[in-house]
Amino acid sequence: MFPGFEQIDGVSSSPDLSLVQTALYASGIFALLMMVLTFFAVLSLPIFFGTVFALEALLKLANNVPDPVGKLSKIFGLVFRSLRRNVVRTSLTYVALFVLTGMLSTIYSGVDLIDKITQEKEDNVQVIMTERFGAPSMMPRSYANRLKGILKELPPEAQPRNIDDDFMVWSFVGATLDLNKRTQENALFMLALEPDAIRTMLSYQGLSKDDMSEEAYAELMQSIDAMKKDKRNVIIGPERLELMGKQVGDSVKAYALGYKDVTYDFKIVGSFPAEVSRWSKSALMRLDYFNDTLDGAKTFSGAEVRPVNLIWVRMPNKAAYEALATVVNEPKSFSAPQAKMETASAAIGSFLEGLKSIVFAFKYIIMPAIAVIMCLVVGITITIGVRERRSEMAVMKVLGFLPWQVMGIIIAEAVLIGVMGGLLSTWLVYFAPKSIEAFKAFTGLKFKILFFDKISAPILITVYGPLLGTFVGLIGSALPAISSRKVKVSEVFAQVT
Repeated sequence: MFPGFEQIDGVSSSPDLSLVQTALYASGIFALLMMVLTFFAVLSLPIFFGTVFALEALLKLANNVPDPVGKLSKIFGLVFRSLRRNVVRTSLTYVALFVLTGMLSTIYSGVDLIDKITQEKEDNVQVIMTERFGAPSMMPRSYANRLKGILKELPPEAQPRNIDDDFMVWSFVGATLDLNKRTQENALFMLALEPDAIRTMLSYQGLSKDDMSEEAYAELMQSIDAMKKDKRNVIIGPERLELMGKQVGDSVKAYALGYKDVTYDFKIVGSFPAEVSRWSKSALMRLDYFNDTLDGAKTFSGAEVRPVNLIWVRMPNKAAYEALATVVNEPKSFSAPQAKMETASAAIGSFLEGLKSIVFAFKYIIMPAIAVIMCLVVGITITIGVRERRSEMAVMKVLGFLPWQVMGIIIAEAVLIGVMGGLLSTWLVYFAPKSIEAFKAFTGLKFKILFFDKISAPILITVYGPLLGTFVGLIGSALPAISSRKVKVSEVFAQVT
């Protein structure tokens, strides 16, 4: 759905957030995320220590194996022994890395989701023609036929596969059921379009077979067929119907907002499937009925001469879009008013323009800062451990442990905590959205997270998490490990009284 089309005639279903407000909301979500991750980190401590004990048991089985396997198993057995020595410190380090990795994975997933939404496609590119300088975009009805003419003049390889099926006109229609009581309950915001465009074009905007069950899709097709039988027939989302106190089969009289003396007599013939939440508050009416009511109105305002808000076209590829945009963007093609052509992803990118600075901060400031904090957490923890165990390390050297073996034990401790924290944390971040969607499907509840109907996390984070833990363990333990390598036996025992 094109962002913000519900904001008509000063009545909006969503607030216009400033950058400061958005930052405050982001900070609140950030704090909530930290608390949730901390809770699950504590819950996963038995899994962490259970894994540690299991790995230690496996190493003990290898103790009697001939060298070098047996020798190495004994050396690295000291790693698990060290982790068990101070359970509180090990737990706090694990929880900190779990939380920080989870925050990094969540931020990465959010940025990845926004990148996918705004990513340009190479094939089946949806493009939008709008008024160049006006907001909201308002164009004459003649622009639709003129654009179709331009499409037919393009080279065959640059033309849409089927111009009628790959073309859609949108007119935003704001109406109220009571002119004297303009409330949210009486408000009705609609898209005026050709019914066939619901099948051909809106299938790319959340109304395809893949977005709903077979039964729901069949019901939607029946609603479209009913809509085609009478120009007064409309389809209204379930949440909007509930708010209005109406149901399928009801007839309603609506009064246009912004178009004087224009009234509509609607018959509600269908609704959108409840599982397609992005359309739950939307409504569709026929474009020809909208145009007929304008033509039959007693008075016209300047806005009424230009009722077309958006024109959508599906082009075969990006090169075809560029060829079309070159013609449309010339002032002589559309001059009163001038028009522009852009991809749908670019339009959504413009809608998300206010979030760019926040996304930039998360991507290039907060994420690197979290990685640095993780390294510091590991470094401080391991440094404290090394200082407490200087005597033990001196004894190990007396017993024949080489400096690199002592370093390996220190590094392995940090890497093990980092890998386990990263692995379990990213599993949580990856499977949590799937669990939420399963819960919504099972209970029938409909809600959005931020402004997304569905959320997901890329599976790559389950790989990046352990790799990040390994990297943090290596970097964070580098200086403490070098310090342990330089422990001198003579200096340590000279301090023993």
